[in-house]
Amino acid sequence: MEIQERKRVIFWIRIALILGTIVFAVSWIGGKVSSGVRKVHVQRDVPAAAALGPGDVQILTTDGQMDATLSGDKILVGLSPAMVAKIKDEMNKKSGGDSGLGAVIAGAVKSSVASAIGTHISYNVRDVKEIQYKNGQLTLHMNDGDTHGLQGDSKNGNKKEPAEYSKDDAARFIDAVMARKKELGTP
Repeated sequence: MEIQERKRVIFWIRIALILGTIVFAVSWIGGKVSSGVRKVHVQRDVPAAAALGPGDVQILTTDGQMDATLSGDKILVGLSPAMVAKIKDEMNKKSGGDSGLGAVIAGAVKSSVASAIGTHISYNVRDVKEIQYKNGQLTLHMNDGDTHGLQGDSKNGNKKEPAEYSKDDAARFIDAVMARKKELGTP
């Protein structure tokens, strides 16, 4: 094995170890936080906008990076389908000329990231007391007093800013959530 190839293998092993540590830390913290809280879940199978049922709604932040979806009795928040596709495309473009163990590790890391990139946070509509819109932000107020923002950060150059929803989209989403609560028989 040449020095260059060894360096490449070591680089990918470091990346895999770092990602493994991050996954472990997130799952450990998630286990500690969620042991008493069962209102927030994650979901990988998010319906496409074309597959939404009657009364379901999907809105995007003004920069198109995040989406909020009402699907059945769930509110889902995560990266938009276009953003997921863009990230996967960038990952595919960056595949180098790795061979051997480096290529195997790189493939495993890319596969793991690609399968998790479209994961959404899921809230049960029954647990929502109200939903508010203020300064471009949507906030869920839960029956137990917790609050959850329905947007992430958006990058503007090197600066992170809160992602925002348009006023019309937010009003449409709020109306759909409150109508769904009535359909489900929850006050």
